[in-house]
Amino acid sequence: MINETACFTGHRHIPPEKQDAVSALLARSIGEAYGNGYRRFMCGGALGFDTLAALQVLKYREDHTDVRLILVIPCQNQAERWSGKDRAVYRHIAERADERIVLSPEYYQGCMQTRNRYMVDHSSLCICYLYSFHGGTAYTVRYAVFRNIGIINLAMNASQTDLKLKENPWSSMFTSLSADGNADTARLFLSRDRKVRQKHTRTSW
Repeated sequence: MINETACFTGHRHIPPEKQDAVSALLARSIGEAYGNGYRRFMCGGALGFDTLAALQVLKYREDHTDVRLILVIPCQNQAERWSGKDRAVYRHIAERADERIVLSPEYYQGCMQTRNRYMVDHSSLCICYLYSFHGGTAYTVRYAVFRNIGIINLAMNASQTDLKLKENPWSSMFTSLSADGNADTARLFLSRDRKVRQKHTRTSW
């Protein structure tokens, strides 16, 4: 089941003018993952990228009935302090999810990280939107690197050819257009040899 499960992680703040482009890129990535055998998509239900990802999975499921959206909720009261509009979208997603996994009845310090680790531990692919190496998204991607699962970064462009995530240098191979439409996004691979850098060429996955 892990081999057919992908998870999402991304920043909560995505500028309104970029949301349509990010949603389109998510739709493409979900389609590519489906073509590679992925049927289960785990989402943490947070604001921003998580919300966009969940909505795109639901949309894709309309024409692919074997797709499953698994909502992994860190605490039952996750949306308690959100705006009325955000809570309404959250309820829309939660009511349509194929499965809801609630990890804690109440919020506690560290519950978001627990949720993130749970998703990575139960997936073989992480589709992320990472443009800042601080906060929960960077934590999750770092853990995905540690767990040695596939990573697709939808926010990375072709100018970022050699990134460092704390102690780990990454090499990248470009796979699809970026959210702004003028560069490639990258699939990231942990370098086995810090002195070796892969050539940046298009590839399918």
